[in-house]
Amino acid sequence: MTMPSDAVLPPPVPSQGAAAWIDIRQAAYRNGFHKGLHQPVIHDGWYLLRSATTPFQVHVAAYGEVGPWVLSFSEPRIDTTILPGTEYTGPMPGQSGREVTSLAELGEALSRIYHFATVELPPSAYQEFLDATLAMPETTEAERVAIVRTAQGIFRQHLDRYWNQACAITGLQDRGLLRASHIKPWAASSDYEKVDVHNGLLLSALWDAAFDQGLISFSDEGGLLVSPKLSQRAIDVLTYGRTITVPMTDGHAPYLRDHRSRHGFGDDHD
Repeated sequence: MTMPSDAVLPPPVPSQGAAAWIDIRQAAYRNGFHKGLHQPVIHDGWYLLRSATTPFQVHVAAYGEVGPWVLSFSEPRIDTTILPGTEYTGPMPGQSGREVTSLAELGEALSRIYHFATVELPPSAYQEFLDATLAMPETTEAERVAIVRTAQGIFRQHLDRYWNQACAITGLQDRGLLRASHIKPWAASSDYEKVDVHNGLLLSALWDAAFDQGLISFSDEGGLLVSPKLSQRAIDVLTYGRTITVPMTDGHAPYLRDHRSRHGFGDDHD
C-alpha cells in the first residue's frame, strides 16, 4: 500500500491476519518495548506497546500486513523530525505521529524513542501518571475519581518542585494559601496536558482567583496582562504598583496562548 508522503491516512484498522502483529511484536521486542507482548492490546485500531523499564508508551497502527505503519506517542520533548519516516497528522491516540514504510524504519523509530525515554530525557509527570494508573480500573465512578485524584496529586507534586514550593508571583510559601492552577483548563486538556508542569502555575489564592477568572493573564515572556474588568483598586492590591514578570519558558507558551484566547486578551502579546 503506497501513499504520497503528504497524504493523511484514514483511521487505522488492525490487520485481521497474524502477520501484522507478529512484525510489530518483533520490532517492539528488539527495541525495548517488550512488556506484555504475549497478547496484543488494541485500542481503536492501535496496538499498545509498553516497556518494563519505563512507563513510556507507544501506539502503533498497521495499514496492512506489509505496512505502512504509524507510531503515536505523547512527549513533546521528542523532536519527531529526528525519527525515520514522515509526519503523520491523522487521528491518533497520542500528540505526535510518525509514518514509516518499512519494518527497518519501524524498529529504528522505536529504538530512538526508547533511548530518549530511558537515557536522554528525565521522566515526565505523564510517564509517572501512566505508571501509577496502569493497573487501576476505571469502570465505576469511584474508580474514575481515584484516577483523577492521582493525576491531580502528581501535577501538584511536580508543580511544587518546579516553582520551589512558592507562589510564582509573590514568593509566598505558606502551603495552605497556594493553589496549583492549570493554565489550560483541566476539562479541555489531554491526559498529557493535565499533568504537564508547563500547564500550571503555583499561585497564592488571590492571584489564582484572578487568573482562573481571566482577570489577568501573561505574555509568552511572562509579563502581566490585566483585563479591563479588573478594578484599579484590585490591581493596586495585587501588584502594590510593582511591575510583575513571571519566568516563563517555551513550554508554557502554547498554554498561555490558549488562556489569553479564552479570556479575550487577543494575539498581540506573543
